Parts: sequence; C-alpha cells; structure tokens
Amino acid sequence: MAEYLPGTTGERITELREGAGLTIEELAVKIGVNATTLGRMEKGQTQKIGDDVLTALAREFHVSTDFLLGLTSIPDRKNYDIAELGLSAQAARNLYTRKVNADVVNRLLEHPRFATLTAMIEHYLDDTFAAGAAVQNQYLSIMSSILLGIGQNDPEQSEAARDAAHAVSLAKVPVRQTELTKIQNTFMAIVREMKQAAGSNLEPAKAATKKIINKLMAELTKGQDALSPSVTPEQITDAILHTVDNAELDPEKLEEFRDGVTALFENLPMANDTHDQ
Repeated sequence: MAEYLPGTTGERITELREGAGLTIEELAVKIGVNATTLGRMEKGQTQKIGDDVLTALAREFHVSTDFLLGLTSIPDRKNYDIAELGLSAQAARNLYTRKVNADVVNRLLEHPRFATLTAMIEHYLDDTFAAGAAVQNQYLSIMSSILLGIGQNDPEQSEAARDAAHAVSLAKVPVRQTELTKIQNTFMAIVREMKQAAGSNLEPAKAATKKIINKLMAELTKGQDALSPSVTPEQITDAILHTVDNAELDPEKLEEFRDGVTALFENLPMANDTHDQ
C-alpha cells in the first residue's frame, strides 16, 4: 500500500491533480468549483474547505478525506458512500452493528465463484430462465395434446400416441427447481471451499475431551486396571464433578445438579437389563 510524505491539504490536492495530468481548470470543472477558488485551496490561501468539495476531491482521486486533510499518509479510501457500494441502508446497518459476521461476508465476496452465484440468484429472482422453462413446458403440453388427439382419431395408433404423449410430458422440467438446485449446489461448494481454506480447529477440542475422559476414568478406576462392574451412579456422578472446577459454584446448586445427574444414571437401562429383554 503506497504512502505519501506529510503535506498540507493544498499540497496534496496539487500532487494528486498533477499526478492525474489535470490542469486546475479541468479539475475545477470535475469537482464543481471555480478555478480561482481551487487555486487558492492549493496555495493554502483558503482557511476552510467545505465538506462537499472534500468529498468530490476524494471521489475524483479515489482517496480518503483523511488523506486530503493530512490525518493519514495512506491515500486508500476507508469509507465509501453506501450508494457507491450498492448496499441498502439496512444491509449497511447490519454490517455496522455486527448483526452479520463481517469475516464470513468478506470470505464470500472474495470467493472466485461468488459473482457467478449472485448472477444465478439474480436470474432466479427475476425469472429469466424460469420464463424459458415455462414456455418450453407449454410447447410440450401442446405437443402432448396433439398426440392424444391423433390417437383418438386413429384407433390403430391410439396406444402409440398415448405412449408418445406420455414421453413428451416426461420431458417437462420444474420451472424453478432446476435453477434452485444449481444455486444450492454452487453455494454449498463455495462454503466447503471456504472451510477447506480456513482449516480445521478440531484437534484442541479432541485433546481437551481426551484429557477430561482420562481424568474421569482415573476417578472411576481408583488406580485399578479396569472399571469395576459394581460402580454406582453416585460414583459416576462424583467422577464427572471431579473433572470440572466447581470452586465457584453455589454448594446448594451443585448438590441439586449432583442429584439430577445421579437420577439420570439410575434411570438408564443397564447392560444386564438389555440382555434379559
């Protein structure tokens, strides 16, 4: 990303104008000010530049207003008008208030096939392809009717005509379902590729689970090589509670939880019960 040396607003306007190969008169016309006024801005003879002029300059040179004011040495724009981005006010509000995950939105927008997906959705919404499918189905219906009419007029060809009419009817396609399936498949492929690029974070969770299970088994076996067949629901519950830090828990609530878990294990079918059934 390019950076510029510190400079006044006038100096930066001059540098940008000359870099674009524009005269003062040409730039003045583009941003809607008098050439004399623009010249005074470049020379620093104007105490304050209006917001509308700053915005016009920022749009013309694709820089931020902060850059023009000398608040940053990086010219890249950080803020865009909502209309320029093609966003509705509600869409922009959802991004700004974090109602939607900006990282996920960025990943979608940056995906090479996302533009194709949006085009498919656009055609789906405006019935571009559905209209064609509907016309095709209409022609097939007419052909089917003609074939059935031939069968009625010629009994000898009645069966063949019915079979042909049935075959024609089978050629009809759901007006929107084919499009919808393509959209779904494309979207799911994009999500899978996004996940593949993001990688997997399951190993830490697996390691944590393994650690808890090992701790639980250590509590239940009490140093023995195997789990005793006479382990009670109370012992299993206590072993589970030993795997978590309950120092901050309310003793009364903890006891209620213990009773509930114990009751749960007491109501589970035992292995012997299953064999008896």
